[in-house]
Amino acid sequence: MLSDAALVMRCQHELPETTRSFEELVRRYTQRLYTLVFRIVANREEAEDITQDVLLKAYYSLPQLKQPAQFSTWLYRMATNAALDSLERRRRHPWTAPIEQVPEQAQPLPAAAVALAHPEEQLLRNELRDCINTVLCTLEREQAQILVMRELEELSYDDIARMLDVSLGAIKMRLHRARLAFQRLFLKLCSHYARVVRSRPRPERSGQRPSQQARPIPRQQQRAKEQS
Repeated sequence: MLSDAALVMRCQHELPETTRSFEELVRRYTQRLYTLVFRIVANREEAEDITQDVLLKAYYSLPQLKQPAQFSTWLYRMATNAALDSLERRRRHPWTAPIEQVPEQAQPLPAAAVALAHPEEQLLRNELRDCINTVLCTLEREQAQILVMRELEELSYDDIARMLDVSLGAIKMRLHRARLAFQRLFLKLCSHYARVVRSRPRPERSGQRPSQQARPIPRQQQRAKEQS
């Protein structure tokens, strides 16, 4: 099977007369791009449109790609930027794209912030996700991109450093700063939801009633038990 780089070089020589190599790239990356975009925008129709737009842009831009080996990085960056642009438009026009329920494995960051348990809390879940997306599009674009790469795409530090062509130490520092910036904005813009999430009781273990849970033994009872 040909590598991405080999297919890209073929595309650069064959397009637009022959599209077979590009069709293979589309087959490889459509679902990956859709999954990434959907994790950010949380709207299926919008994610489909963005994915198609990114692939169309790739079709016309491939001849200018100077490093075929960096095709996936280039493509993911276009998709991330397009998704973040969509969030920015949604922030300016809140009703243009209703947020859908995102599967647990594809939830936008931070995952813990949207782990609400009951179906009747779907409205709160959506509002929290919308607020998180507002934080993402409020961040500097470079910070949002690196958070998406690490938290959504789950890329390693080494992969991110290679993709952005910077040192491993620089990536760790940028990611640290991006997380701090995200946290500050999240607490500023989404503090109400954060309090609600923190205040929710943890679910009990299955098969264990509250009366059966282990309770700490008072010090006096513990001593009497030991003496007996």
